[in-house]
Amino acid sequence: MSLSRRHLLGSTAAAFAFRDDTLRRLDRIDLQGADPQDEAAWLRLRATFDVDPTVLSFNHAGLSPSPRAVQLALARENERANRDPSRVIWRQQDHELEPLRERLARLIGCSSEELALTSNATYGLHTAILGFDLRAGDEILTTTHDYPRARNAMRQRERRDGTVTVEVPLATPPAAPEQVAAALLAAVTARTRLVVLSQLTYLTGQRLPIAAVAAELARRGIPLLIDGAHGLGLVDERFDALGGACYTACLHKWMLGPVGTGVFVVQSAWLDKIWPLHPGEEALDRRITKFEQTGTRPAAPFLALGEALDLHERLGTATKVARLQALRERLAAPLLAEPGVFQCGSLDATRCLAMLTIGFAKVEAKALAAWLWQQHRVHVTTAVDAGLQALRLSPHLFTTAAEVDRLAAILVGVAQNGI
Repeated sequence: MSLSRRHLLGSTAAAFAFRDDTLRRLDRIDLQGADPQDEAAWLRLRATFDVDPTVLSFNHAGLSPSPRAVQLALARENERANRDPSRVIWRQQDHELEPLRERLARLIGCSSEELALTSNATYGLHTAILGFDLRAGDEILTTTHDYPRARNAMRQRERRDGTVTVEVPLATPPAAPEQVAAALLAAVTARTRLVVLSQLTYLTGQRLPIAAVAAELARRGIPLLIDGAHGLGLVDERFDALGGACYTACLHKWMLGPVGTGVFVVQSAWLDKIWPLHPGEEALDRRITKFEQTGTRPAAPFLALGEALDLHERLGTATKVARLQALRERLAAPLLAEPGVFQCGSLDATRCLAMLTIGFAKVEAKALAAWLWQQHRVHVTTAVDAGLQALRLSPHLFTTAAEVDRLAAILVGVAQNGI
């Protein structure tokens, strides 16, 4: 059936009316300082997301849904671009990204001339690890808990250039920050040319002592690449206070932005020391935009970030951390009381954030994750790297106490009886 112009205009008007109503409701969400136990308040936030009511998801540290307002903004910008892509994307939307770049720079703690807009955190990891000039025998220092994609890039440099990857073991449950800092710095040698550390590790949410390590590395002239994928949106420490040469993060985790949005930050003094993955013209060698020469890409996901940044500012980091901590403690309490359940992380928010990483003596993690989905429609992920054999559980801000209690009851049964 063909659609009339009147029908199309009516549909478009209805869509924008729906969007405007959604934004008005989102604007009324003011939870800064809200009681983390106030379920009614957090249900108001939940109403602004399109959550599948048939699925219980506990892997939001991996990938978070965006609020409906973000998705509507994304759809609007995609529709706008599609009317005349070469004109709208290249001559309009690309130029509208600069205010967003400046806003992100203020959030992260850098100059807008030090921040590249990228597709995800991995892009920055690979750019730095593969882009510094390194020779055979040069060492890249990291930990056993750093992100596998980063370690894959280090292995490729080993095969390609003969570099050496040095991995400092991290204990589970985590050691005190000062012990971790001492172990990391003890592993630095005369051949160390790059250090790669996660702000929060992907396995347990462990907070690494970035500032303490960065200060000593800066004194020795060794660049530090900070992986902020799990930290941005939860940790208030800004890049300019942490130190380090580079910082990378995605915006689709605790910033609640669209998939396909990330940042790569490089201190000005290090800009000409890193070769981009995608070559640009020579005139860009000392400009941050040399890291954005990836060819045609949509601007819509970045333009939709404004709504996510607005919500982050209305919530506040402290409020987000308090809510996630309350849910994590509620989930952990009955589980850690069971024999045969072991803690890999920590409930101390100064040591670990957002994630509860726990193992079960009676069942392997991957088998348990598959069983949870097949039998209960519960989606989780596993932590099976670096000798761990555990589930990594991460509720969302809008996860309800009833959902936490349901998962806890299921897992208590697993601890007692297996699957």
